[in-house]
Amino acid sequence: MAKTRKKPAEKPKADTTSSAVAKKSKTTLRERNKKAAESKDKPRRMRKAATQAKRPVSGAAKLLSTEFHVMPRSDSHNFFTKSRRATPKYFVESMAELKNVTWPGRSETWKLVFAVFVFAMFMGGFIAILDFGLERAFRNVVL
Repeated sequence: MAKTRKKPAEKPKADTTSSAVAKKSKTTLRERNKKAAESKDKPRRMRKAATQAKRPVSGAAKLLSTEFHVMPRSDSHNFFTKSRRATPKYFVESMAELKNVTWPGRSETWKLVFAVFVFAMFMGGFIAILDFGLERAFRNVVL
């Protein structure tokens, strides 16, 4: 028994003769400025997204910075009664130090990149010249 394939139903063609062209709504500059001024009261989306992204991170930070005790605290200070943290003190202090760092701006970063590039080229040339000179000296002395 031969299978016959059904043809897909054709979509109706759009009417190209009608002049139903969508016109842009023209807003004046004054209306756009007024709308922009009204939207300044609303929180910006980026700030909202940053706040929402901060919630789980701050929750995890709070959990990691809380102190806990293996056994109830007592007057004797031994290994089991000492308070503990989930994160070592080193990491907590490192994060606090990183928050105090003043990071360079874009222009200063490019200046530093250029300085490193020039220094690398200078040192590469110096080492190449030194290598060439030492090779010549050893060839003349040894050979």
